[in-house]
Parts: sequence; structure tokens; C-alpha cells
Amino acid sequence: MIMTTCGFDQMPSATIERSSRVLAAVIAALGAMTAGCGSDSGAKAADAPLPECTGGVLEADLEMDTLSGPGVDPATGKLRPPPEGSSYAVSATYGVTRPGDAVMERYVPIFEAIHAQLASQPGLLAIQLGGSPSCGSGRTLAVWASTEAMYEFVMSPAHLAGVDAADELLEPGYVVTHWETAEIEGITVEDSVRRIKALAAAAP
Repeated sequence: MIMTTCGFDQMPSATIERSSRVLAAVIAALGAMTAGCGSDSGAKAADAPLPECTGGVLEADLEMDTLSGPGVDPATGKLRPPPEGSSYAVSATYGVTRPGDAVMERYVPIFEAIHAQLASQPGLLAIQLGGSPSCGSGRTLAVWASTEAMYEFVMSPAHLAGVDAADELLEPGYVVTHWETAEIEGITVEDSVRRIKALAAAAP
């Protein structure tokens, strides 16, 4: 089975557009996915100010878009399984934006650059974005054809700009992690929250 990335730029705009504050958290969190984050055992995680608004707790009012992209079967709305004997790389991010108009002004060009990059990024099979109005948080879940494909995005100029701005745009406590799996049924936001919670529990 062959999956391509053509047509990702036709993803419905509703998948990308939400309230400006939540969107800032989503894109800034995605931009924080650094090459040094490692896997579940090496991701960056820190304590957030409020215990009810942390990466390891599923927000009660979390609104996630449907997983969409060229790796999703349009007939079923489900992610296609990887080729036999292979696996996907999955990345997840969580972040809460800092308050203030200056932050919003700073994020706009970063969002536009990352959006454009994702629209044509080779190896990006599916993405799911969402946020919590009550926490001002954003979450991303992305499925990549391989870890190598994910790191190609990590090293892109648009993403590196997001890396540089992460501490400026996000409150302490943003989380970045990734893992590999061949089990498509387990690629969910709920699973990413569980993994982030495990990271926090294992942190010194």
C-alpha cells in the first residue's frame, strides 16, 4: 500500500481555524517540537501553573478536530494502517499561550509559515488540532510516515522559527513527545494525554 502527501493542502480550513488564543497555543506548541525532544522517555515536560490545566489531564472542554490528511481513508474517516512490517511516527504537543497582544502579534507570521509548511510537508499523513477555551491550551496530534519524515519537518526553517519563539509564546509546562506504533487504533488524543501524564510522573 502506498500513501502520498498530495492533497494535504486541501484540508478543510475548519481544521486549522479556531479562536485566536487557542490557535496560538496549538501552533506554538507544534513549533516547539524540537529535534532534541526524543521519545516518550526524553520529551520535555515541566509543571504547569494550574494542576487542572496540564498536558497530562484531558481538559473537560477540549475540542479536537477530526484527524485529517492524505493518510486518512475518506470513506471511513479512519487512518489507513501502515505498510506491513512498518510503523508510523506519532508526535503530540501541548501548550498554553502567554497572555498579551504582543504574543498574538508575534505568533501570526509563525502560524502562517508553519501552516504553509504543513500543507506540503512530505511524510505528514494526518494531523489533528484542538484546544481548550477554559485553559487557553492547544494540543496537536500528528502522524508521520516515519521518524525521518518527522525530523525533516523539525529541521525546516518554519519549524525552527517556532522553536526559537516557544519560550516567548508559551507558558512553562509545554510538552512535546513522539513515539512509534503500528497500532492505528491507539493513535488518539486520549493516548497522547496518557503518555504525557506518564512523562510527568517519571520526571525527577
